[in-house]
Amino acid sequence: MFRNILFYLWVFLVCSFGHAQNQYEYVGAIIVEDTLPRAYPYKINLIEVGGAVTGYAITNIGTVFETKNTIFGDYDAERKELKISEAEMIYTKAPIKEDEISCFVNFSIRPFVFGKTKRVKGRFIGMSLSSEKCAEGDIFLTSFDKVEARMSKAVKKINRSKRIADSIKKKINPLKMMDSLTMNVLRKDQILSVFSSSESVKLMIYDGGKEDGDKITIYVNDKIVLNKYEANNTKKVISVDLIDDKTSIAFRANNEGLIAPNTIVVEVDDKNNNIRALSNLKTNETTQIDILKRK
Repeated sequence: MFRNILFYLWVFLVCSFGHAQNQYEYVGAIIVEDTLPRAYPYKINLIEVGGAVTGYAITNIGTVFETKNTIFGDYDAERKELKISEAEMIYTKAPIKEDEISCFVNFSIRPFVFGKTKRVKGRFIGMSLSSEKCAEGDIFLTSFDKVEARMSKAVKKINRSKRIADSIKKKINPLKMMDSLTMNVLRKDQILSVFSSSESVKLMIYDGGKEDGDKITIYVNDKIVLNKYEANNTKKVISVDLIDDKTSIAFRANNEGLIAPNTIVVEVDDKNNNIRALSNLKTNETTQIDILKRK
């Protein structure tokens, strides 16, 4: 029963509506047609300026296959038509395979009005870099204000139900569920592969919440660059040169501070993209970010 509740909230309740001018976020799912149709959590962040649309898309949010791609598109206000195409990969948590074909989502929605359209439903086509079709199916998205109201209503209904145990009700925390859709979490033995065309990146390390004594050691290509550093609210900046095709940056938790687990914010900035992640590690556990030179 609890699993069904979470699935319902995941598929139909989405998070995060952009508050900056001309910035909009929708989250939902794409359903890929196959012998057995598969649903993948999907989020898009759009910035529209004079009909030109840019932003990013994240597939499999919060899973070990989470992938973020840049997007571009066009918006025709007269026709009320939005066209979106994914362009290139920013990062992925999925294993990198040389012979694997990247499949980028493309879709067109009509009618669509920025700031007014709350639900998006339509068809998408997945295209490879060589412009060959690699997938197709349906896309379902919803904006934050609709989701917030639906989540509040759903949680109230669950809390009033006598058929659901109190122990289960306590586990349903709307704020934590919303955070799980937006926060990029670095977990034990996980590799986050980031693609960059820059000559160097900046690492910014800090405690994004209450300072609780979390310590971390950072290795770049197996060499220590920061040893048992205790994170605080001030950003510690480390410059890392990208000399090789792959630069591996490993993070080891030296403790769990006053509040377990070890949770330190890590930002990777290569001037083109800024990726913000949060460690979730027990003592002596490690996680890794690989910076791959874009060819």
